Amino acid sequence: MDQIEIPVRYYMDYPGGYDYAFEDLALPCAECAFLLVDVDGGYSVKDGAAHPTTEKFIAPALSAARTVGMKVAYVHNDMRQVVDPGNIACELWTKTKFAKGNMVDAWAKSGDDFKPTYAPCVAPREGEPNFAKWMWSGFRDTFLDTRLRSWGIRTLFVVGYSRRACLHYTCAEAIGHNYRVILLRDCSNPPGEIEMPDTLDDSLPEGGWVNRMMLRQFEHLIGYTTTAAEFVAACRAKESPARRF
Repeated sequence: MDQIEIPVRYYMDYPGGYDYAFEDLALPCAECAFLLVDVDGGYSVKDGAAHPTTEKFIAPALSAARTVGMKVAYVHNDMRQVVDPGNIACELWTKTKFAKGNMVDAWAKSGDDFKPTYAPCVAPREGEPNFAKWMWSGFRDTFLDTRLRSWGIRTLFVVGYSRRACLHYTCAEAIGHNYRVILLRDCSNPPGEIEMPDTLDDSLPEGGWVNRMMLRQFEHLIGYTTTAAEFVAACRAKESPARRF
């Protein structure tokens, strides 16, 4: 079976371990899918430009996945499915995320013709499903799992935003559905971003202890990580010489 060989990292959380481990995984390419979580909206296009991480890391990885014929799927937020004054998530998030106004009114303004917006470099192509979610996980109340299983997928390469919210919870639920999860760790929030100001720490490679904690939690409980460059290289190595040059 046609395979992709990918170097991965995880964290050994046991006495005598407490350190990163590295190994190479050989995976059937037909059983792998590339999943993009919330790469739309402000993270995709802001002031007419794509987010640097989206453009410089996610887009090349997505292109590499498509080049080797890997299945691609998207999930995005659409709170119109549940926004109403009685929704407890809206009650809480209005208090934690809005200095003025509320979540119900904010999403009501999006209108019936709301569609997620993408930078051209990461926009979905015809035949690539894009599932609307209302909470953190792309698996909650969506048909993502059904589609992945219909494709025979066992492994997900995942990118997107944010490391402490939708990306993390989508990956956590993926392993709960028995998918092998490989997070492209530099295809998410860069160091210091999506950090509360009092958690910033320039001495940490992740830019702060929230990002550090979320990545550590992922690498010892949920799945493996790799980088965009390693993923692109693995895809190129899989290509035939005729396609590579």
